[in-house]
Amino acid sequence: MKKLFLSLLVSVICAQMLCAQDSKFVNATDPNIMVEGRQIVDGNKLRFIYPGTAFTIRFLGTQCSVWLKPSAGYFVKSVDGAAYQRFDTYNGSTDEFTEISLAQNLTKGEHSVKIMLVSEGIFCNPVIKGFAVDKDAKILKPVHKKLKIEFIGNSITCGYGVESNDPNDHYADSTGNFAKSFAGLTAKTLDAEATVVARSGIGVYRNFNDNPAGSEWPMPRVYENALISDSTVQWTFADSKPDVVVICLGTNDLSTKGYDKEKFTVAYIAFVKTVRKHYPAAKIVLCNSPMLHDEDGQVLNDVIMNTVTTMYRQNDSRVYRFDFQEQDDSLGYGADYHPSAKRHSENARYLSYFIQTSVLGKKK
Repeated sequence: MKKLFLSLLVSVICAQMLCAQDSKFVNATDPNIMVEGRQIVDGNKLRFIYPGTAFTIRFLGTQCSVWLKPSAGYFVKSVDGAAYQRFDTYNGSTDEFTEISLAQNLTKGEHSVKIMLVSEGIFCNPVIKGFAVDKDAKILKPVHKKLKIEFIGNSITCGYGVESNDPNDHYADSTGNFAKSFAGLTAKTLDAEATVVARSGIGVYRNFNDNPAGSEWPMPRVYENALISDSTVQWTFADSKPDVVVICLGTNDLSTKGYDKEKFTVAYIAFVKTVRKHYPAAKIVLCNSPMLHDEDGQVLNDVIMNTVTTMYRQNDSRVYRFDFQEQDDSLGYGADYHPSAKRHSENARYLSYFIQTSVLGKKK
């Protein structure tokens, strides 16, 4: 029995060595890997946390896998532009990195494989080491999209609870899915590269149910960082020049009582000016909140209109207002009464049309 165990162990080790010998490894920092979203270079690895952060490899070969930090959240993959398939990194591994197969037995020829983080990585701090392909595979240069969009937002942008059909459910990584959010769907509809700066609970001047006088880390402060969880590394805005910036903020500032309308107004206008400073040529779209109703919703609408007017008077006519419809029972709810998958799909359809026609001036 002991000899049999040793024999099996040797076979496993040899198989692993053969697998390593039969593959070519491509570091995450390789210039041929297309990265969408903010990240921090850590040696030959990349650290990232925002949902929507994506990595694409193009190659001539028949198989592809990715090396990710274990317990790094939920992802989706797409092979050759096919529909997204969800997978997770919770495989019980205690290794520094774990290999996850993305595609096997592909026909010989050119292929493209994309993975995207769809849960919020703020608590699990994902890291990607790179991709593995056939040992004789040829790595191809990335093909960039013509349109680039940056989404700045909160839980709605993240796709909070979209995988749940029960509004009584609470936050869970397993029920979030950026790919099904209005932002993820809009980027896909418009065939755009997306950068996402969003996390649940964040506001313009105060985060969810925080001090009415203001929060220590609202969006205007964390926006300057490469990652929320690492304030020591600032983001280099010159490296990302979006054509369109979509801002969906205000829900958390106004959703609980006691907020200071004047502080919110000042902070909102100042933040839009900050975005304009970083992106002088971008079109900026200011969205209301489908989750705010009555007086609170009207406050946000008034502030958005005030901001558009203020920017226009300062000779900036490239700031637009877009109104989501207030959500109701007709399309159901996700967790904690967040927009459902159907609601996100409807919102994405209208926003995509608005960007394409009113913002970019293209005929449908």
